[in-house]
Amino acid sequence: MDTASRRAFGWGIVGAGTIARQFADDMCHVDGACIAAVHSRTKSSARALSTHLDGVPVHDEFEAMLADAAVDAVYIATPNSLHAPQALMALAAGKPVLVEKPLAMTSAEAREIADASARCGVFAMEALWSRFLPAVERVRALLAAGAIGDIQRIEAELAFHKPEEPGNRFYDPALGGGAARDLGVYPLSLACLFFGLPIRTGGQWWKAGTGVDRRTVFDLEFAGGVNATLACGFDRGGGNAFTIFGSKGAIRMAVPFLKAQRIAIFDSAVRDLPLVGAGAQARGTMAKVLARLPLPGRTVEDFPFPGNGLQFQAMHVMQAVRAGGVQSPVMPLQDSIAVLEMIETVLSQPPAG
Repeated sequence: MDTASRRAFGWGIVGAGTIARQFADDMCHVDGACIAAVHSRTKSSARALSTHLDGVPVHDEFEAMLADAAVDAVYIATPNSLHAPQALMALAAGKPVLVEKPLAMTSAEAREIADASARCGVFAMEALWSRFLPAVERVRALLAAGAIGDIQRIEAELAFHKPEEPGNRFYDPALGGGAARDLGVYPLSLACLFFGLPIRTGGQWWKAGTGVDRRTVFDLEFAGGVNATLACGFDRGGGNAFTIFGSKGAIRMAVPFLKAQRIAIFDSAVRDLPLVGAGAQARGTMAKVLARLPLPGRTVEDFPFPGNGLQFQAMHVMQAVRAGGVQSPVMPLQDSIAVLEMIETVLSQPPAG
């Protein structure tokens, strides 16, 4: 066993916002992982994160982090517009990268990352962490076993109300704002994980005052006649469920599905009840009561985990990097490129409103 395998795997965190802190906190749930260094465009933010992490080293310059031998991989959690440039710099320096979603602003930038990863022989992956959750792995197994028969359709929504205010990054085109890139990647990527890449992409979108999309709905068709309606938005609090309907029943990932710790399996007798689909509007206490009430024809399975759930993707990346891998079989770069192409296809159309 070489030295790199014996010592803790050192993560360098780029960015110091909420998701960066959550990732750092979740490393306590990963055996053999540590935070080796942090870097942020704002030095005070980097130092605050360092203090939160009991004083891990701070690099004022990104290049210094890339030259740090204690950093085995870089986790990029900066604004969307910086993802591709920073990922390309890391790959050129020989540092594996885990890049927050979306992988890049455009599919062309994502292809650059894929090309650089292959050319340099260095691992790169989009941090679509939901793909690695135990509940999602269980759904994949159920689908492979034909638990709900022939798949017919998918319904999903991921929407959180975000006020359109000056300085709000969610609406800032310069920072890669917009609902599709921030939220839509989740249902799109999970649909591709379960059913492969779509054979047809359509949809519509609604424009915010800054020009980015405040709401987008994707209409997809997958092989075998499987249709999907996947919605995302900043204009409302959504149903935030992901439901797969088959000829013998349905599978619903609990709200919010991007960090699901529970799935419900419905048989054909109850699969079309209003509380099953993504359009179910129960909220708060009522939603929790409905989820726990006995319902003939429904089986509930729980998959609890500590922390925020970001540890599972980190474990996957560590294993792949230590094995000399360049891409992930669970989150291949081609899927990241395809998701951005779907977003571009829909957003290239005139807005619906």
